Amino acid sequence: MERAMEQLNRLTRSLRRARTVELPEDNETAVYTLMPMVMADQHRSVQELLLNSKFDVNYAFGRVKRSLLHIAANCGSVECLVLLLKRGANPNYQDISGCTPLHLAARNGQKKCMSKLLEYNADVNICNNEGLTAIHWLAVNGRTELLHDLVQHVSNVDVEDAMGQTALHVACQNGHKTTVLCLLDSGADINRPNVSGATPLYFACSHGQRDTAQILLVRGAKYLPDKNGVTPLDLCVQGGYGETCDILIQHHPRLFQTLIQMTQNEELRENMLRQVLEHLSQQNESQYHKILTGLAEVATTNGHKLLR
Repeated sequence: MERAMEQLNRLTRSLRRARTVELPEDNETAVYTLMPMVMADQHRSVQELLLNSKFDVNYAFGRVKRSLLHIAANCGSVECLVLLLKRGANPNYQDISGCTPLHLAARNGQKKCMSKLLEYNADVNICNNEGLTAIHWLAVNGRTELLHDLVQHVSNVDVEDAMGQTALHVACQNGHKTTVLCLLDSGADINRPNVSGATPLYFACSHGQRDTAQILLVRGAKYLPDKNGVTPLDLCVQGGYGETCDILIQHHPRLFQTLIQMTQNEELRENMLRQVLEHLSQQNESQYHKILTGLAEVATTNGHKLLR
C-alpha cells in the first residue's frame, strides 16, 4: 500500500511538472511564445505563462517595435488586452510609426478594445508620425458609432495631420455621411483648409461624393478654391461627376454660367465635360434647354470673334 501511494505521488508530481510551462527568460524569445496566444485571445494560457515570469509586458519587438498590447488591440483580443493592462502595459506606448494601441483599435473598429484602453487612460489626442489621431482612423473608415463615443474625450476635433487634414476632410472624401454629421455636430470647422487650401467641400468634390457635398452645402459650407485657384466645380468636371456638379449648381446657381464657359477650356478632357453636361441635361426639360442655349451663345460669341 505504501509503495502504491509513493508511486501515485511520483506520478502526480510528474504530471504537474509536465503541465508547468515556463516562459523563456529573455524577452525576445518570450514575446514570440506569447504573441500567437495573444492573437488568438487565449488569455488563460497567457495569464498562466505570465504568472511567475519576469517578462516585461512593455517589451517592444519586431521591425515596427510594437508591444503585445498593440497586437491585442489590433486583433481585437480584448481579454488579453485587459490582462496586459492589469499587469502594467502602457496604453500610450508608440511604435516606430507613432501608433498607439488605441490607433490600431480605432483603425480596425475594435470597439471593446477601445473602451478598455480608455478606461486605462489611453490618450485620444496622441498623433502618429503622420499627424493622424484615433479620430482620423475612425473618420477614414466611417465608424460613426465609435467616433461618437471617442469624440467626447477629444480636446480638438479639428486636429490636423501632416497635410493639414482633419477628420472632417477624410470623412468627406470617403463619403461617410453619418460620420460627417457627427463631426459637424461636435464642432468641426466646416471650412477649414488643409496646407494646400483645400476645404472639406473641396475634398468631397474631388472624389464625387455628392451626399457629403450636399450635407456641407446645406450646413453653409463656403465655395472656396485651393491655393492654386482650383475650385470644387473644376474637380467635378475633371472627374466627370455630374451628380455632384448638379448639387453645386443647385446651391450656387451662378456656377451654371461658369460651367458653360468651361467648354472653351481646351485643357479639359472633353469626355468628362460631356458626361457632366449630359447628366445635367437629363434632370429636367428646362435645364436641357438652358444648356443648349448657353452652348449656342458660346458658339455665337466664338463665331463673331473669328469674323473680326
